[in-house]
This record gives sequence, C-alpha cells and structure tokens, in this order.
Amino acid sequence: MLDGLRGIAVLLVLWYHVWEISWLPAPLPWLQFIPETGFIGVHLFFFLSGFVIAYPFLRAQAAHQPQPAWPHFAYRRFIKIVPSYVLSIVVAYAIGYAATVRFGNTSAVREIVTHLLFIHTWWQETYGSINGVLWTLAVEVEFYLIFPFVWFCFRRAPWLTTVGMATIAVVWRSWAAHCCFTTTFPVLAENLPGYLDIFAAGMICALLFVRYGHRIRESRGAPAMTLVAIAGWIGLAWLLIGIYGYRMAPQWEVAGQLYTRALYGASFAAIAFGSLCAPGWWQQILANATLRFLALISYNLYLYHQMIAREMVTMRIPPYHGDPHFDPAWQVTYTVLAFVVTIVQAALVTYLFERPLLRMPEPGLVRHAAGHST
Repeated sequence: MLDGLRGIAVLLVLWYHVWEISWLPAPLPWLQFIPETGFIGVHLFFFLSGFVIAYPFLRAQAAHQPQPAWPHFAYRRFIKIVPSYVLSIVVAYAIGYAATVRFGNTSAVREIVTHLLFIHTWWQETYGSINGVLWTLAVEVEFYLIFPFVWFCFRRAPWLTTVGMATIAVVWRSWAAHCCFTTTFPVLAENLPGYLDIFAAGMICALLFVRYGHRIRESRGAPAMTLVAIAGWIGLAWLLIGIYGYRMAPQWEVAGQLYTRALYGASFAAIAFGSLCAPGWWQQILANATLRFLALISYNLYLYHQMIAREMVTMRIPPYHGDPHFDPAWQVTYTVLAFVVTIVQAALVTYLFERPLLRMPEPGLVRHAAGHST
C-alpha cells in the first residue's frame, strides 16, 4: 500500500516540475492547485522514509527480537541511494546540464565535493546546483546519519521524541524566517531541521501500525479506517488549497508552511494508517499496478525528470516558435512527451542499473554483523 503513496508522490513532483515549464492548466480549473503545489510530493517522500526506516526496528522491538544490524542498515541505504545519485551527477555534467544551473562563481569542484558529501544544501551557491532536485537527497542522507540517535530516543519515549522533533522543526523554520526571510530563508527552512516533523510523523505512524494495525484489520473497525484515509486526503487538499491562495506572496511555498508543516505530516499519517488498516478493496485502489510501477522507478524518475524536461525545451522537443507558453498545442504535446520520456528513461535506469545493484549479495562483513545483531 505504501508503494501506492510513493507512486502518487513522484507523480505530484513530476507534474509540478513539468507544469513549471509548460504552464499547461489542469484539466479542470478547480484542480489547478494540484500541479502548482505538487512540491508537496517531496514531503510525502520524507514521511514515507520516516515510516519505512523505523518500521523494521519497531517490528523487531514489538516481537522482542534483535533489531536490524546497523551495518546492514547503512549498506542498504548506501546501495539504494548513492550509485544512482552519482550516476545522475555524471550524466548532468556529461550533457552540459550542470553548467546551466550554476550559481555565482561556484566551481565544479565545490559543487561535486559538497554533493558527494551531501552537504550542498547548506550554501545558496550549491543548494540547487548540478541538478535542482538533488537537495532532497542531502536531507534524506542527513536523516539516515542521525537516525541511530533518533531511534535511541524514540524507542524509549516515542511520543516525547516526536514532540521534540516537531518543536525543533517549528523553531528552526521560525528562526530562519525572522533572521533571513529575504535572503537565505528558503535554503535554511528546506534543510533537515525544517523537516524533522515530517520524518517524525512517519515514525509515529509506523509505531501506531505496529501496535494496533493488525488488531484493527482483524476487527469490525477495519471498514471505518477507509474514512480515516479519506479524511486525511481531505485534510491534505484543504492545506494545499490554503497555501495555493497565497501563491502571489513572496516565498509562499515555504512561508506558507512555517507553522503548519506538521499538519501535512498529520494528513499523511491519517492517509497511511487508515489505508494500511482499511479493507483490501481500498488498498487495491490505492496500490494499483500503475502506482506500484511508478513507485518501483520513483527514485530514478525523481533524479532525472527535471533535467530531461528542461533539456527537451532547450533542444526544442517538440518544435516551437516564439514563446511556447501561448501555444496550447505545444503545451499539451510537450507535457505528454515529457511524462513519457522521463518514465521510460527511469524504467531503463531502474531495471538496467539500480535493480542489478540491489540484487547483489551484501559484503561479508555486513552479513556477519547482521547475523550477530543484538
């Protein structure tokens, strides 16, 4: 079921970035808020990361079994993220795309080093360099690095830890807004401290599912959980429509979430927990074959979609004259082609590069550590 949410998340981000280029209106005017707030798909990715990372530890704790070994945890995160990430950086430089998104006098060496260390989000010059979407990978990896400490606290006091993470996030965003609203506010607010409440929402949702999920699914209350999921979707739509109303204000994407980002996490939690506990028919709707496929290729679709979409315009694919934003035929053709090309490319990289790496046996030291986990 979580694969369905991952597929929705990557669709939102894809639609958002393609819309930024094409300006193609939504099929119905009242749906226009969706492409223009599609960046919320990134928040959903972070929520899912919090859930998925915490879940095996929580399940082991509930079953009084050894927790996953930390070397195994580190290796699986590394092999999933780093090779495809590095490949996308190589491609960005090889086709000349990285040079088109260079800021100031930043050198390629600085760009590469900060990206390989996953610290590029802490400077304006490197935050969006090489490939603008890569900022989220820094946030993800930094969370993985602090997760052992977070888990140490969470396993002992989950609710207190959740409140603490949410408080840090709100205080961080508030400080960034007051100190640097017209300068580095977006950069600061979009770093890891500003997203701790979203990660915490995923972790607490995993805790609730481990403790109560199977009990609810086997009870008469399962059908009512569909209503919980629907309420989560309604809450999310309400939040997005609210922030969409301020789209003409400065820094609206980030400023609009200054004190409400935790509510997005709560909406995701209602959607995920309700759907995980709902009857099978609801789960089949949410985790249909199309969304599961998009979830499978989501990482490489995320890494390359903006790069490909922008290069298509540079290469005049499809052809256009003057300003194409005033050509409805071009807008439609471009949008369809961008979706098709990026999805095909992501599938190729996933099946020919990422999946073979994931099927490789773990190094001996990692297997040995996993076998002696305590």
